[in-house]
Amino acid sequence: MKKMNKNQAKASIGTGGVSLVIAGAGTGKTTTMIKKIINCVESGTASPEKTVVLTFSRKAAEEIRERISKSSSSTGEIGFAGTYHSFSLKLLKEYSSDYLKMKKQSSFPAVIKEEDKEKVMRDIVMRDPGRFSGVPYDAVLSIAENIDRLPDYMMKKLKSSPLYNELLSVNKDYCGYKASNNLIDYEDMIDDAADLLENYPDVMNDLHSRYTYIFVDEFQDTSENNLRLLKAVVPVKEKNLFMVGDDFQSIYKFRGSRVHFLINIKEHFPEAEIHKLTMNYRSRKEIVTLSNRFIRLNRFRTDKAITSFRGRGGRIFFHQTEDAISEAGLISRIKCEESSAKETGILYRNNSQGEIISKYLTLNLDHSINLMTMHASKGLEFERVIIAGISDRIIPDRGSDIEEERRLFYVAMTRAKDELHLIYYKNRNGRLPVFIWELGYREE
Repeated sequence: MKKMNKNQAKASIGTGGVSLVIAGAGTGKTTTMIKKIINCVESGTASPEKTVVLTFSRKAAEEIRERISKSSSSTGEIGFAGTYHSFSLKLLKEYSSDYLKMKKQSSFPAVIKEEDKEKVMRDIVMRDPGRFSGVPYDAVLSIAENIDRLPDYMMKKLKSSPLYNELLSVNKDYCGYKASNNLIDYEDMIDDAADLLENYPDVMNDLHSRYTYIFVDEFQDTSENNLRLLKAVVPVKEKNLFMVGDDFQSIYKFRGSRVHFLINIKEHFPEAEIHKLTMNYRSRKEIVTLSNRFIRLNRFRTDKAITSFRGRGGRIFFHQTEDAISEAGLISRIKCEESSAKETGILYRNNSQGEIISKYLTLNLDHSINLMTMHASKGLEFERVIIAGISDRIIPDRGSDIEEERRLFYVAMTRAKDELHLIYYKNRNGRLPVFIWELGYREE
């Protein structure tokens, strides 16, 4: 394991209690969490079999498990490392008799696959599509599916619309389908696990004796039911909880994540000790400076100034284009004219952009490029990043919260190590797009 810097070393001391590490892009948050786990085990503060690591993806859990085993031969097998969903399902199965008693069911429910869930929801919506007043199917499905987790400003707007009751009926019919077929989905797992712990003290006490130290990755992605489960899993006395996250990179509000849990951590865990990691080991200074200036426009955020370990040498380019085809041609020229050996990430806001770019590049280039949405790029890094389609029609997305859109754009920019290309469309009145203006760029 690399030598830790001062802030990383302080955050990873092998002690108990409640800690939150607010870690900027490229600052080594996973490294710090892994070192913390190893230090806690080696100091006797935690035993590996009583340690839980909660993540938001299986891939992240596997990476953490592998890196722990490579970094320390003395740590042993971690008690649990996986997603909130897999942890919840494991808990429900292990305490199945209490769970079935709570649900008043005789047999354990099956888990509905995501593709089957989508088909059921589609069938419910398409019984009478006219009742949604022309709102596209995908939008109806997305809102109905997440109606309990919508942000306040969206819920207020929705409740004043006649669509509200129709969307509620979609959700009600879906819940009825699950009940009649003895099924649960991924969100049910978390809700039911939290219910079980809150309603059955013996189960909660047993779990607290089994798992004594909880580690949470990507805390900025925590949703209301995630937090409720977490509070039930961590004992009231002798809390041992270590969380890492970055409010600047909270980009899953549409999935129910609530960045205010991280920003207002003291409301939920008053005893939390807060650490900040601010040294970016990924990006050159010019890229760090630009992304810092941009994200500071958000009012609802923590206060931290990220600095670059690698120093100067970054290159930033602004390119104007007229339409999707000329944009794809421009991307091709950037790839060919600059050093083609550089690993390049081409990022865009939505899949329809990606389809056009992909078709063009497949005809004109090799496949040594990485095309993906900005959301999919989180956690990755590239020597060169090209952000496509910056316009007030595409990014920021009109239907999303502007601060969430800034965080998404920040994530995209901070994937770049050495070189950042920003491709924009002018507005019809000749003005620069709002994000290009906010980045400080002015045409000469």
